[in-house]
Amino acid sequence: MSHSRRVTTFLLRLLIGLALVALLIHSVGLDDFRAGLAPLRTHPGWIASALALTFAALMAGVIRWHLILRAIGLPTPFARTFRGFFIGQYFNAFLFGACGGDLVRAFISARDHPDRRTEAATSVILDRAIGLAVTLFLGGALLLPRLRDFARHPEARFALLLMAVFLLATIAFLGLFFTNHLFERHAWLQRFSVGRKIGSLLRRAYEALFLFRRNLRRLTGPALLSVANLLLLAAATAALARAIELTIPFRDLLVVFPVITVLAAVPLTPGSLGVRESLYIYLLAPFGIPPGPALLLSLLGFLAATAWSLFGGLLFLKGSAREL
Repeated sequence: MSHSRRVTTFLLRLLIGLALVALLIHSVGLDDFRAGLAPLRTHPGWIASALALTFAALMAGVIRWHLILRAIGLPTPFARTFRGFFIGQYFNAFLFGACGGDLVRAFISARDHPDRRTEAATSVILDRAIGLAVTLFLGGALLLPRLRDFARHPEARFALLLMAVFLLATIAFLGLFFTNHLFERHAWLQRFSVGRKIGSLLRRAYEALFLFRRNLRRLTGPALLSVANLLLLAAATAALARAIELTIPFRDLLVVFPVITVLAAVPLTPGSLGVRESLYIYLLAPFGIPPGPALLLSLLGFLAATAWSLFGGLLFLKGSAREL
């Protein structure tokens, strides 16, 4: 895809996201939306807490990727991992979506390890996969006791259906992950991996994952950091709820937060703008939260994450493309 086409695609996705947000604000009522902003002036401490918790959650992500790089045999200075992660956040939020941010991280890691570029890219895939799998399974476990409540709301049902699809896909992926000698078991895969560049790359990626299959204890640290990331982001959202004087128990927020996190990971718009807000409205409705406060809570969470994405942008601008 050419540069001009990428820019056009990004702008189109951004316009779609902004249009969705505008429609949601219109449906809520602009006056009610403005009224919901008023308490923010009197609760700067909760806003600061939300920013600090968001940063802590991102740091859990930095450490998780750093551990994965080390486990794969790609020792990397922590400062380099930190910089690459936050630059990836910048690209996630402002340029090419989650996939673009992961590609940038893979590029940075491959540049640091030119002899093992496939393994470097695999570290990013594994980092994303562990975070998604932990979120899915934790979210599914938290949802089960409240499933009947959500089933009563038509809007929430569709989100739960998508969550189930993602969960089944993850289980299928894990089945492949724990299959030993996958390429030897299937002749067509063995033929595909010989004489074809992409087949060879896939096989090298599969073999890089073998380090984790052989020693599952290597997954413990990244998995626990994924839980920490999720809990800290949920806590940041709870702090923002306090900032707008929205009453919702943390346990209730924690039920829907993994679902929102998983479904908002689909890069339909930059930063899932508009998509995530719709999810907040639909999934907080079973807890009696009106659309206005739910929309505002989502937008404030987006702004908190965007602030740290801008920090990644500063790191990107501080260096040159050559130093990426």
